[in-house]
Amino acid sequence: MSAAELSFWDGPATMEHFADVRAMFHAAFPRDSLADHRDALTRQAASPGFATVAASAGGEMVGCVWGVPLQLGTPWWQDLEPRPDDDFTLEDGRRTFAVLELCVARGHDGELGARLLHALLGRRRETRATTKSSAVSGVRALAWQVSGRTPTRTGDVEVRVLGLPYS
Repeated sequence: MSAAELSFWDGPATMEHFADVRAMFHAAFPRDSLADHRDALTRQAASPGFATVAASAGGEMVGCVWGVPLQLGTPWWQDLEPRPDDDFTLEDGRRTFAVLELCVARGHDGELGARLLHALLGRRRETRATTKSSAVSGVRALAWQVSGRTPTRTGDVEVRVLGLPYS
C-alpha cells in the first residue's frame, strides 16, 4: 500500500496517538491483554530513543511499528539459549535497537509491513536490530538471523538479529 502516509513519532507523540495504536494492536493481537499492552507501551515510550513509525491512509491508521534501544543491564538477552558470549549481550543504549512490535491492518498487503520496518530501521544509528516479534520477523524483506530462543509468558520465542545498516 504505497499510498499510505508515514509519520515518525517519539515516545510522547506515540502516547498522544495511543487510542489509534491500541486499536491497531487489538486488531493484530485480539487475544492479548489491552491493559498489559497499555502498561508495556507506556513504559517503553518513556525510554530514551523510543521510536514509532505509523502509516495512515484516508485519515485512518493502517499500520505501525515501534521499538527502543537496548540499555545497559537490559533483560532482553536473559535466558537466551543457546547462551551467547558476553560480548554479544553487552548493551550500552547505542548498539542494538529492539523492534518490539509491528501491526498492519487487515486488507493491506505485506509491502506495508516492509515499508514500515525500512522506515524505522533506516533512521537508526545502532549497529544491529533485534526482535522477538513473529510479526516483525515474518516480513521477508529483511534477512533476520535467529540468535536463539527465550522463554516468555506465552511460550518460547525466537530471538532474531539484523545488522544495520542493511541493504
